[in-house]
Amino acid sequence: MNLLLIMADEHRRDAMGCAGHPVVRTPHLDALAAGGVRYTSAYCTSPLCVPSRASFASGRYVHETGCWDNAAPYKGQPVSWGRLLKENGVDVTTIGKLDFDGTHDHGFDDARFPAYRKEHSGGGAFDRHPPKPAARGKERLADSGTGSFWTERVERETSEAIYFLMNEVPHKSRPWVLWLNYLPPHFPLIAPEPYSRLYPEEKVDMPFDLPAADRHPVVQQMREYYNMTDLDESTVRRARSAYYGLCTLIDDQVGRVMAALEASGQADNTLIVYTSDHGDQLGDHELWWKGSMYETSVGVPLLVSGPAIEPGIVDDTPVSLVDLSATILDMFGIEAPSGWRGTSLLKLMEQPDPERAVFSEYHAHGASTGLFMIRRGPLKLVHYEGFEPELFHLEEDPQELRSLSREPEWQTARTELEHALAAIADTAAVDLAARSDQSLRREQREERKRQ
Repeated sequence: MNLLLIMADEHRRDAMGCAGHPVVRTPHLDALAAGGVRYTSAYCTSPLCVPSRASFASGRYVHETGCWDNAAPYKGQPVSWGRLLKENGVDVTTIGKLDFDGTHDHGFDDARFPAYRKEHSGGGAFDRHPPKPAARGKERLADSGTGSFWTERVERETSEAIYFLMNEVPHKSRPWVLWLNYLPPHFPLIAPEPYSRLYPEEKVDMPFDLPAADRHPVVQQMREYYNMTDLDESTVRRARSAYYGLCTLIDDQVGRVMAALEASGQADNTLIVYTSDHGDQLGDHELWWKGSMYETSVGVPLLVSGPAIEPGIVDDTPVSLVDLSATILDMFGIEAPSGWRGTSLLKLMEQPDPERAVFSEYHAHGASTGLFMIRRGPLKLVHYEGFEPELFHLEEDPQELRSLSREPEWQTARTELEHALAAIADTAAVDLAARSDQSLRREQREERKRQ
């Protein structure tokens, strides 16, 4: 068995035709979903690039990796599944963005066009108490529209993947993994032609909950940090149009790569996975990009297809990217190290667990305190360290417009979720650890500036 893993960046869970989106078209992802399982409740472990990818690589939660923010890239510890697979005779190749620290041994030796992240380089990571306003928030959206910003990069990565499948795979004598990473639909929201013309602005849907009814102080802090309120309708429509165009751009790349896999003769012996490192809020709840615990930010697409996977399944079980990490080890018969989080999706397919809980956390720019999420069944608790929590019933309120945290009839459920959260993380201690580490790194950065 082999693995083709395709990971986009900032692709929100609902932005696919197969997810019922009213505007965006993704025929190749729809076909992939029809041939396997689409998870409707998949989550990242942190709605931010570096922490999410470090967690996925190591199978651990963010507070266990210490990769709190975009200025703390993964350095190879805890050990990555890339290293474990190599030690067990599986060839691993990555193409595209990793967001790791390239000066350390992260375990993914065959990394092509990896787009590494420098330590101490994550804007805003050290300025959380209180958050300093982000630079060029509105300007970034105003720049959305048509252009060739992503064209060369995406074509390079797709061509490399096709070359790998057509010219290298046929000569391999060992199982292999190809982890293909695309940056779009990550901002800047600039779509090349013809994708920039696919979704006319006047036909693009507008964000929901705009202006936002929920004024939770931490979420409101994020809105003020990005300075993305009071946007004109034309800018909002243009940005959403470009985002949808980038989603279809990536869908077309998936189609090209899938065709190459079929031509390689390995399609019948390869598990195929499509996902993203986090979502994008696109103006919903008066928020853009990521960083919150709303579904639009913390939710990710997750499609799994391949041999022995029953087609046409829509699975509502809450799952996480660390479950995907566990799946990668499981499919190659590798025992997970002690402390490894997550449960293999292959095992969950055989023994469903509808009451399982998934967890996410956020400790980075825009938020002066730690954010923690636990989802179990239809209920989701968002814990803001030092502030009132929020509780949502996602079946009755999928857009998360009404918190139930103060409703008397929901206090038992709230308490149960708070206990489940406490079993995963001591939120106060984790928040303090993140703050302390960021303060230390800020001091180190300032010291280097003085030298």
